[in-house]
Amino acid sequence: MASTREKVLIILVDGFGLDYIDRSDMPNLKRLAAEGAYTAGKAVLPSVTNVNNASVVTASFPEDHGIVSNFSYDPRSGQSRLVESAEFLERPTMFEMATQRGLRGALVTAKDKIKTLLDPGASIAFSAEAPDAAVVEKIGPPPGIYTAEVNHWVLRAARRVLRQTDVDWLYVATTDYMMHTFAPGEDASLDHLHRLDSLLGEIVDDHPRLRLGLTADHGMNAKTRAIDIARLLAEHGIQCQAVPIIRDKHVVHHKNLGGACYVFLRDLSQIETARGVLADEAGVEEIHSRTEAAGRFHLRAERIGDLFLLAARDTVFGSLPEIRVEVNLRSHGSRYEQAVPVLLFGAGPQIELPQFNFDVTRAIIPPEM
Repeated sequence: MASTREKVLIILVDGFGLDYIDRSDMPNLKRLAAEGAYTAGKAVLPSVTNVNNASVVTASFPEDHGIVSNFSYDPRSGQSRLVESAEFLERPTMFEMATQRGLRGALVTAKDKIKTLLDPGASIAFSAEAPDAAVVEKIGPPPGIYTAEVNHWVLRAARRVLRQTDVDWLYVATTDYMMHTFAPGEDASLDHLHRLDSLLGEIVDDHPRLRLGLTADHGMNAKTRAIDIARLLAEHGIQCQAVPIIRDKHVVHHKNLGGACYVFLRDLSQIETARGVLADEAGVEEIHSRTEAAGRFHLRAERIGDLFLLAARDTVFGSLPEIRVEVNLRSHGSRYEQAVPVLLFGAGPQIELPQFNFDVTRAIIPPEM
């Protein structure tokens, strides 16, 4: 039975670059785009999962919410940590906003790290990696995280939460294993996204008064060259800690190789020498100081490196056995994975379309009266 109650649904399709939309058979998505509002928007840089999920859930830039990487390095203590805890978050979530309005918010994700990072204020919160027992009883156990079917399970779980609970606002985030593994146009990718589209259509049909925002955290590109920035600088007598911003525990996805890197120098007096070395290295496309990066990309200055690097389209940074290695993988993190879809449906008249992915939250959630 269709619900007559107004609900808010925001979906972040992990790794969903515009090329996947162009190549895939997704009639429901395209219908919603035609009936609502759709544009090519931007992900926040660096174009990685944690940074952009945090931006969408808090409707803000990293300078406000504080998440600047999938992985944290503290140069004072020398300690490194995966960014998987809400203690890193510095801004209220949409779930906390819902509570303030006397509403209930829920969070359904594929990756448990997104749930544990962003669940403050959520009345219901679970992931495919740590599923809710009641949902498992109704729709079955989730497939493994390295499958296409895990995303289908997430949307089925989201549908059940919207239909069977009194949740008012729901945030859904998938995983990008399929985009890391298959290019647009490959059969496995086409099957994955066609089924995802069918499930999206079922959710929309359930709720005639649904307010829907759909976007992505980043796109995806093929990479053929990898550079170990720490080894490169060490060859020139410059000691540093080079943090690949993409680094997390899902190494099957990307092997911890991505298109952005923070560089923490042991000796800051070598910063100009380091810039010169990096500028001469093919594949290092942009070099920004801490101050430049914080201002230009709206990053929290005290949480980023002395230098912020962005790679060429075909290049990734990470820890390697040599300075330069040929690779064959699909990954993200750079400016070249910044273009993402921004779709609004049921949001009412829009004066202007959002520019960034997190603007869907601002547009789709009604302003407080």
